[in-house]
Amino acid sequence: MKFPHAYHGVKKIFYAEFVAIVAAIVALIATIFVSFFGSRSQGIINAAYTLNIITLAASIVVFVIELIGLIQGSKDSREFRIGLWAILVGIAASATYLILLSIESTRTLSPILFAVLGTVGTVADFVVVLCVLLGISALADRLGDGEMEERGRKLAFYIIIFYIVVLVFGLLPGFNGYIVNPGIRLFFSILSVAAFVIEIFIYVSTLIYLHNATTMLEE
Repeated sequence: MKFPHAYHGVKKIFYAEFVAIVAAIVALIATIFVSFFGSRSQGIINAAYTLNIITLAASIVVFVIELIGLIQGSKDSREFRIGLWAILVGIAASATYLILLSIESTRTLSPILFAVLGTVGTVADFVVVLCVLLGISALADRLGDGEMEERGRKLAFYIIIFYIVVLVFGLLPGFNGYIVNPGIRLFFSILSVAAFVIEIFIYVSTLIYLHNATTMLEE
């Protein structure tokens, strides 16, 4: 095993991404149930609330595991070190968002500010994923695995395109406070759902590549 730190780091990131996609599916199920059946049963609302708590707990677990993975991988890869800084920026933006939201006097702040903070978190997530993929691709090149090196670069390119779409779809709903027309507000809500679907696709694509990467690095 030529890159043991990268192997253990990528393996942990793989586990983190797996938990993340399961949590995202659970969150989607909870949202659907509340949207379609919430008005008919208090039990469904309570169940959805419990699922959201579980999803939040899973998100914390994902962050911790991914952070440890990046720390380990950074010992063998420069790209992983960049990803480590990106995840710290992302958590700082998310923490600022939640703090401002919890303070009564700041809830009336411009929705643009909250949209920007959310966008910073999205961009940070994008940079982390991109750095992991490019880091694995670079390691594959050093190991002489041309197929994995090329797959990593192509996947990184596709994810750049997808994340631009996610960024636009995720940012537009933040301006809902300025929009009066209910049709346009509904359109922006649909865009948010589309962004969520694209994000699931990114998780799955990345998960498959990470699994293949752990096999490559284990040899």
